[in-house]
Amino acid sequence: MGERLRIGIDGTCLGSGRGYGRFLRELLPPLIAEGAHDYLLFVDQETAEAAPLPGAISDMPVRLLATRESQAAAASARGNRSLGDMFRMGRGVAAEELDAFYFPSVYSYFPIPSRLKVAVAIHDTIPERHGRVVFPDWRSRLLWNLKSRLARWQATSIVTVSEYARGRISREMRIPEDRIFVTPEGPSPAFSQRADRAPLTRWLAEHDVPTDAPYLLYVGGFNPHKNVIGFVRALGRTTPPEDLRVILVGDYQGDVFHGNVTAIRREIALAGLADRVFWAGFVPDDSLCDLYNGAMALVLPSLEEGFGLPAVEAAACGTPCLATVESPLPDVLRGGGLFFDPMDSGALEGCLEALWNDPARRDALGRVALERANALSWEITARETRRALEATAGVAPS
Repeated sequence: MGERLRIGIDGTCLGSGRGYGRFLRELLPPLIAEGAHDYLLFVDQETAEAAPLPGAISDMPVRLLATRESQAAAASARGNRSLGDMFRMGRGVAAEELDAFYFPSVYSYFPIPSRLKVAVAIHDTIPERHGRVVFPDWRSRLLWNLKSRLARWQATSIVTVSEYARGRISREMRIPEDRIFVTPEGPSPAFSQRADRAPLTRWLAEHDVPTDAPYLLYVGGFNPHKNVIGFVRALGRTTPPEDLRVILVGDYQGDVFHGNVTAIRREIALAGLADRVFWAGFVPDDSLCDLYNGAMALVLPSLEEGFGLPAVEAAACGTPCLATVESPLPDVLRGGGLFFDPMDSGALEGCLEALWNDPARRDALGRVALERANALSWEITARETRRALEATAGVAPS
């Protein structure tokens, strides 16, 4: 074992219900369990109260950062952190004797006024490539660009979640690839194959979804770049089975990011799908696992994904995906799904029709998806994260 380091981790995104929050919640337990280094978690008071640490890491040392508002809400497409809060947080981190500091998402970055070595995770280039649909106005885009540039300037190293994202980041942001470390994600242990369909049947009945109908599943946000409208339009141009339903999972009411739920509802009505589409809202992992198990497929039509974790979670349940080629999924789940260009209006239609017209192929895709998902784990993510942080601190990876 090499030199033991003292590493700080920004935990302010733990309060986020989006992928950044899940990323850190899944990463921390195996990272701490390795026991290679000493980690300190830095959170604001609101996040500490609203997002208690998972049981496996409840004893992790925590430092509270003085702020005047919830940082999970402030670090969003519609919000922005006050200069005072950023100054107080940066000063709080700088006061500790650390060998390195890790931001699990550039969304929650704040400047640290010291020579501390910093690793910043950039999960994708969606804000840079699709800023006009990610942010609600020019001011939000400007503030984002300023924060992102400052984060990259201060970063000793960049961390991302796939080779696909690494290439995008290198090209879009002109960062040498040798400064970018890949820490691939994996499915949570909460997601696996289940033989018992009774819990799913109860959930469907409680949410007024026909219990014997086949359904497609979408899991994620309802922001324009997620291209749910493209999915709805493609579905409206096909001839699906008469009993097919669509279940949309994700917080469409309390999400702090820029959404287009009203426009999606309008497109659903125009496509004549109002009686087929069900809005589930937030769904806890246990019920989400049942939904993954029962779905014909998970549909991920995004303009871009840095990783595409819902597709991998579905794969862990033996369910294939229909997913964007603008992601690492064609490689990560190779042979475990059908992949399409989100800008090609007919490509998703063809994938949908292939899905319900060829059950044998659909089953074969699900079997391969399960094999691919089983090769991924958060233990691998933790190991690669530890190596990236060791390199950031300037020591040889152990």
